[in-house]
Formats: sequence, C-alpha cells, structure tokens
Amino acid sequence: MKYRLIKDYKHENKLRKSFNELTQKVFDFTLEEWYQEGFWGEQYCPYSLADGDKIIANVSVNQMDFIMDGVLKKYIQLGTVMTDKEYRNQGLGRYIMDAILQEYQEKVDGIYLFANDSVLDYYPKFGFRKSSEYSYHKIVCNPSGEKIKKLDMNRQEVKNQVLTTLRNMKVNNNLQMDNYGLYAFWMSGAMSEQIYYCESENAYIVADRKGNILNLNQIIADHVVDMNAVISAFGEDTKEVILGFAPFDSKDYQVKEHKEEDCTLFIMGEDLSGIEKHRLRFPVLSHA
Repeated sequence: MKYRLIKDYKHENKLRKSFNELTQKVFDFTLEEWYQEGFWGEQYCPYSLADGDKIIANVSVNQMDFIMDGVLKKYIQLGTVMTDKEYRNQGLGRYIMDAILQEYQEKVDGIYLFANDSVLDYYPKFGFRKSSEYSYHKIVCNPSGEKIKKLDMNRQEVKNQVLTTLRNMKVNNNLQMDNYGLYAFWMSGAMSEQIYYCESENAYIVADRKGNILNLNQIIADHVVDMNAVISAFGEDTKEVILGFAPFDSKDYQVKEHKEEDCTLFIMGEDLSGIEKHRLRFPVLSHA
C-alpha cells in the first residue's frame, strides 16, 4: 500500500481540515463545528488513508455502548465511508475495512453499519449479513391543549440545560445508546429544530411533527418518564405516533418491520441477532 493508514488524528489541524474537505465533497457536511464545540470525543475514530497530508479514503469507527434489557452491550458502528473520486477503484475502502475488522472483531459484541442501496452486494464480502429492525406505531386520541414547548437551541442557556441532562440521562427505551457525542451531533445540527420540553415529565423530547403524525425519536431525562404523558402533551392535533426506538412497554403498539428508503442494516456477530429476534430498532439518533 503506497498510502499511509492513520487514525484518531482529530487534533492534527491539517489532517482534520483535509478530512472535512472530503466529507464536504462526498456528503455535503463537515465535522469542524462539532469538533470546535468539544463534542468529537474518543468514541468517534476515523481510519483513513492519506496521500501525504491529503485524506483520500475513510471508514470511521463509532464505539457504541447500548443498554439492552439492562445489559451493557459494546458494539461498533461503521460510518463516514468515503473515497475521494480521484482515488476510487483501487480497493482503498476494502483495505481500511480489513484493518478495522482485524482490530475489533474479537474485542466487541458486534459490528454493524447502515448501507445505501448502491452497495448492498459489497458488505457481505466481509462477512456482514442483512438484519431487520422493527418500528412501533399507535393511533392516539390526545386531550385538547398542547402542553409541550419547542426549544430554541440557538440560545446558549437552553442548549446548556439540554446537554447537562443529556450527560445524566437514564434509560427510557429497550435499546438505549450511551454516546454523548453522537447525541450532541444530531441535537446541535440536523435535529436542532426538533427539540421540545415536556414540563409535566421534566423531559426533553426529540420529535418531528408532520401533519397529524408525530415521529417521537428520543426522550432525554434524568429519570424514567411516562411515555403516554409525553405523547399526550403534544395535544389533540396528534393522531398517530411513530417511535424512533423500541419502547419498554409495547402492548399498545402495532409492531411491523421497519423499512427506510436507501438504508439497510448490516450486522456482524451473533449477539446482534437479538435486534431481529427481540424486534428492536437502533434509535434514530444512534445512526452515524
């Protein structure tokens, strides 16, 4: 290999700049603001090939701790898979992937990733297999009067309050992630306009409202909350709820296989078979 394999170089300004230039080129985003705010911690580690000081290919390792039925699970999720257009068709992604699997396969409970439709034949070559996830829906008849407050995450005092609770959050679903940096990535970025406060439960809610449908993606609280109380707080205009996670109590929900356009879950390791077996779902905010 004529290029050098490097990892965990986030504090090296020249390399981080090149990494962000490649993410901008391939995915139309950068992680610079995430880094500057102190959210890029040890759990996110890019494995990259460099041509000099230029990052030309990458697969990132996300160390993912989950609580599944009260048991700590240590997984890694692979993401930010990219190769500079000028360096493609040289097997660079395969080289990085082999290095990661060699390092981690015997150290964690499982390895997984979410793939788009253009590469569904690629990941099985490494030993990954497709897995189903399950989503939870229910029709609701909420009382009149909305009792939820949308938050402005551009206000620093509000953001600080949410992030403080995030650091001390308790488990409120059947497969809950423990990854502060990844939560902060979503809640400070793409989902910053979807943060609500439910006063009756003293909980922060990440939710996307589309007409009468409420996509309830995350509950953030330092205690176990009453899920029905949270849903009721969104008022009478909410007629259907779709959870972005697997709830503790599913008896009132319709459960069906989760289908998402251009997104397929691939897993490695017998432990991860529990996702399908127990009809679970990786929470929306856990996608890297």
